[in-house]
Amino acid sequence: MSKMLSGKPQSSSSPIQLSLSSAPPLKTLPPSPNISQLENFGLSALAPSMAVVFTLPFDTVKVRMQLQGEVRFMKDPTGKTIRVVAEKVYKNSFDCLRKTFKFEGLRGLEKGLAPSILKESSKNVFRLGLYDPILAVIHPTDDSTSSSSAPAWKRMFAGGLCGALGAVSANPFELVKTRLQSSAADAIAVGNQYGYTSVISALRRIMSEEGGIRGLYRGSMISVGRGILGSAANLSSYTMLKDYAKREGYSDGIPLDMVCSLMSAFVSVVFMNPLDVVRTRLYNTSSLITPNKSFLSTVGIIIKNEGWTSLYRGFWTHFMRIGPHFCLTFVFLEQLKRGVRQFRLEEYQRQLQKYHATTDLKV
Repeated sequence: MSKMLSGKPQSSSSPIQLSLSSAPPLKTLPPSPNISQLENFGLSALAPSMAVVFTLPFDTVKVRMQLQGEVRFMKDPTGKTIRVVAEKVYKNSFDCLRKTFKFEGLRGLEKGLAPSILKESSKNVFRLGLYDPILAVIHPTDDSTSSSSAPAWKRMFAGGLCGALGAVSANPFELVKTRLQSSAADAIAVGNQYGYTSVISALRRIMSEEGGIRGLYRGSMISVGRGILGSAANLSSYTMLKDYAKREGYSDGIPLDMVCSLMSAFVSVVFMNPLDVVRTRLYNTSSLITPNKSFLSTVGIIIKNEGWTSLYRGFWTHFMRIGPHFCLTFVFLEQLKRGVRQFRLEEYQRQLQKYHATTDLKV
């Protein structure tokens, strides 16, 4: 029984030893040390919000690299539509990082931090928070906290569904974040420049100028597709790699969290980057400029004018952002969960000792 409570056997010298005769009545036992679903939601929102503080500079660079070289159609003062091919400002991702820091400092690299935190928390309440519960429904096991026996397709289905829900939830904040990150000093500006001063002002302007709530969900279908592919690849590969490693005898802990999350991040970027490029272009284009611009037309314009390889523009910057972000997210999440479980276990032991002390039982 003690093994079930602590996760490992108690030694004979342990101050807490239970037997059927000495154990307190069921109604006096404290709650299970397992994490509740409400706590799981909270930790799933907190961990990526902490991670994005460290990884946002790479996300800013990724957005600007994806906007670079975009072919746009604008109206001149006479009302005639003209084709504009933007000049390339950045040689590569590192050049973009250097120039952004040079012209805008650390504030420029951390541009869009507030909507990024809102995006991560609103998205991962569903993306991470619902993964285990959904997997437990479609693949019930004796141990509801373990997914080690679930086949790949079930993990991918659960991950894809969670990713879709998270994408819908986070789309308005993703839109605002992208536009804030695109705003740059004149010498290094790429894409449309909106001049938003805050998240609130951005939300108000988008709603007033671009069709209300509908404007906040610009590019949402691409976000859903990206969320399905990315989360299906990320969560299934992460859990499968980790379950395999533990079966092979590797101990659970931070090193294993880091290796599995980085490998799953690479898989995710392979699937997500083309959709990410298209979504970035749509996010950064106002419906006032190109009201009929759609996913397929955007893909067609990119391929026709920039080639197929442009769909993987910013790939390594994307990985430089996603890799550390997923790594920190899963390390923070797993450590937070371990901390909560440990706290619960210690609290259980304290209450059990108190029970024995008050009932004058020997332990």
